Amino acid sequence: MSNLHQWLVCFDTDQIKQYLLATNRLKEIRGGSALIAQLDVERKNDLERRYGENNVVYSAGGGAAVLVPTEQEAQALIAKIEREFRARTVTASITGVYLPVDPTPGRFGAEMARASRELRRAKASKAELACLPVEPYMRLCDSCGNHPATRRAQAQDGSRDWLCLTCFRKREEGREARAGFFANFVAWSQSESWQKAPDDLDAIGALASPPGYVGFIALDGNHVGDLLTELPTIEEYRKFSEGLWKLVQEQTFKSLEKHCAPRDGIAPFEIVLIGGDDVLLITSADVAMKVALDIVQGFEESSQQLLQEVGLSGKRAKLTMAAGVVLAHADFPIPAMHTLAEALQKSAKRLCAKQKYQTGAIDFQVVTGSDTDLDAMRQGVPHRRPYTLGDLRDLLYHIRQLKDADMPTSQLHAMYQALFEGAVKAQLASIATLGYLGRSKDKTRYNRLRQFFERFGVQLDGQLPPWDVARGKEEKRLVSALTDLVELYPFI
Repeated sequence: MSNLHQWLVCFDTDQIKQYLLATNRLKEIRGGSALIAQLDVERKNDLERRYGENNVVYSAGGGAAVLVPTEQEAQALIAKIEREFRARTVTASITGVYLPVDPTPGRFGAEMARASRELRRAKASKAELACLPVEPYMRLCDSCGNHPATRRAQAQDGSRDWLCLTCFRKREEGREARAGFFANFVAWSQSESWQKAPDDLDAIGALASPPGYVGFIALDGNHVGDLLTELPTIEEYRKFSEGLWKLVQEQTFKSLEKHCAPRDGIAPFEIVLIGGDDVLLITSADVAMKVALDIVQGFEESSQQLLQEVGLSGKRAKLTMAAGVVLAHADFPIPAMHTLAEALQKSAKRLCAKQKYQTGAIDFQVVTGSDTDLDAMRQGVPHRRPYTLGDLRDLLYHIRQLKDADMPTSQLHAMYQALFEGAVKAQLASIATLGYLGRSKDKTRYNRLRQFFERFGVQLDGQLPPWDVARGKEEKRLVSALTDLVELYPFI
């Protein structure tokens, strides 16, 4: 093949998260994930067979890139993949673009960046209907409520729901005890203890402490795309892409194996998506923060070797991640959890930017009502979020220290309530609590609460708790880590 006549074809699934999270049914989410993953595998095998492994740049996470010999071949390939993807998923779509490239060593990263810009423009220009027009006499799908029902759930399903073809296929895929990413996790763990995935959110929530609550986790790498333009050859680009995929999957699986041991034979988690440096998970609420923290920290530490292997260690010492964690009751809608988690992730990314991307960050929100607007939920709340990894580790440590000392929750809630009654009342409540604990013969609780305040910006030699004055001046609002400690306390 002549270097002067190569065409780069790039694909990416359109609104993949909206497709996966179109309903509140866990089996359909799992089935959608399994279907996307299966299409990824089939696409990669087909591309390698037709064009050779050396010409497949990457194929995973709902996207792909491959070098083909002619423009006509590029056009035919795009038409084929878009047609077959729509036929299998019914309502999801994939976008492809092609352009002539110069694969000369030293230029490939820049060519891929140019293709990525073209792909973003093509995806943005698509004007497809979110759902089909429905006549008044048509019955809507009992699950998604967007498309006409055409099938009835199988008898073994138990629901007898009327479903659109999309939801029907998702549910059929998700009926398997080990499907999608859960099957990949079981194969990776090589353990027989992982027998059954949860049937629904209630099953995950029932395994939590306190019962009934789940965690929705959204993670994403910081500025990973910027590094791709620095890769000079297709071999290094492929090595980095595959290495990044394996790194994210490995850290996700390790964290789940460590913190999510089966309970009553059921795994207390669901893997919604692992795509490149993008991850969506649902876990029981009591392990969500530990799972998120371990993934972000493990990704950061292990990324250094990957950067060295592809010659990028001089550009960046390590890769970092941002995460959003929603803690909510199991009956809170999954699409709403996803919306909140994405907003929290963006908040964490802003902190990462302030830290010059030298560390990852995590933001979290405990949902107590029906609101899904993060700014509205935090209006007037004197929180300290988001947290860098080091600060979050310390916050969780102090929660565990106070729990080990049997800190009365009534004392914590008295201080917490005072946070919303004004700066002075909050100070009086904190001083009163410290004074009460300090008069006890056993000073353990007093010392641990004092240490917590000192760690998060309260200098007790003149500055009254619970306010972090320095952070408050920076953000022009009242700030206290006590808010975050009390809200997280039941879930740690």
